[in-house]
Amino acid sequence: MQDDSYIWEMDMNSKSTNILLVVAIILVVILIGVGLWLIFQGTSSSSVEPTAVPPTPLAAMETATLVPPTATIQQVAIIPATATPIPTDIPTETPIPTDTPVPTDTPVPTNTAVPIIYPTATPIPPTAPPPPTNTPGPPPGPQAVTINGLSASHFALQDRSNIAVNGKIWFEFKVNNASGGNVSYSTLGVVPRKDGKDRWEFFQKSYGGNNDKISSSGLRHEDNMYISEPGNYTLRLVICFDEYTTCRAGGGTHHTLSQEIPITLN
Repeated sequence: MQDDSYIWEMDMNSKSTNILLVVAIILVVILIGVGLWLIFQGTSSSSVEPTAVPPTPLAAMETATLVPPTATIQQVAIIPATATPIPTDIPTETPIPTDTPVPTDTPVPTNTAVPIIYPTATPIPPTAPPPPTNTPGPPPGPQAVTINGLSASHFALQDRSNIAVNGKIWFEFKVNNASGGNVSYSTLGVVPRKDGKDRWEFFQKSYGGNNDKISSSGLRHEDNMYISEPGNYTLRLVICFDEYTTCRAGGGTHHTLSQEIPITLN
């Protein structure tokens, strides 16, 4: 692209020089023609003038000394046209953008074995035991009372008792009568209690059913009972004043006359 521009400029400069030369030649020809025309006019003027009187010697001498006039040729200075300066701001060729290099794939890091650091066991400071939960236990057993002047002054298990499932459990009791007279009742005996519930199927009736009465001197007695189911029990002395069959089946109202004795049957 740069060479073509340079050749074009050189061609233009050559053409300009040729034109200037032609113009100069034409001007020279014109000037020569003008000079010849002036000379021709001067010659024509001298030829048509009338014949002069022969001059006197003095005049001849003066005439002889005269130099015939010559045509003055005006010289025209030909100033060659200066060449058009080559423009300095030559349009530079726009560089072709280079392709952006494609990023190379980042090499996959090799699996460098990393040492495994196991955490050291941090000792756990001893903590206070959790407070006991308020797990409801079995309801408290019935408390001994005095009813119609009757109360139990003694209730205990005998040493000959076989504290086991279906074992013969011997007990003894004494009932005091502070009423001052005979007191009738329906049933008197011992009832086992398990997990807060009276087990009337194992109730041992020692007295009742025959219009029984406790005299003012009280009542002393011993008896035994059987329990066919293992577990933790309590035994207590109770008395009922309702209808006999109702009391015998565990219905009605049974009043507790003694404290409870705990036993465990295996």
